[in-house]
Amino acid sequence: MAATIIPILSLSQNREIARNIAKAIAPRNFSVNGILEMDPYSSRDLALTLRVLEPRPLAVIMGRGYSDEEAEKARVVFKDYMNETGVEDGTVVKISQKVFDEVGKEGISSWVQKQLEAQFRK
Repeated sequence: MAATIIPILSLSQNREIARNIAKAIAPRNFSVNGILEMDPYSSRDLALTLRVLEPRPLAVIMGRGYSDEEAEKARVVFKDYMNETGVEDGTVVKISQKVFDEVGKEGISSWVQKQLEAQFRK
């Protein structure tokens, strides 16, 4: 039986990095269906984008260009989206500067994949 493909929205200030992550996680059935470049961060734009994408995103990956405060705002938007649309299992994965410093540029995709697998492959 084939694994379920998990649709994802990536929030990035660098499309190339978002594409590289998307490419790396695709073999594990994680599909980045949209890349939203936001600078500055906008809760309104995120809320709208979550609602127009099909299939509905079950996760959001936030690049390290966004602050912890912006990540918390995104988590609130994502929780509201989940409640309004009936999405039962979802997550926001924030790549922090600390994580980047620990795993390096080459390790980010693997780190993101591990976070997603912990959420969806229980």
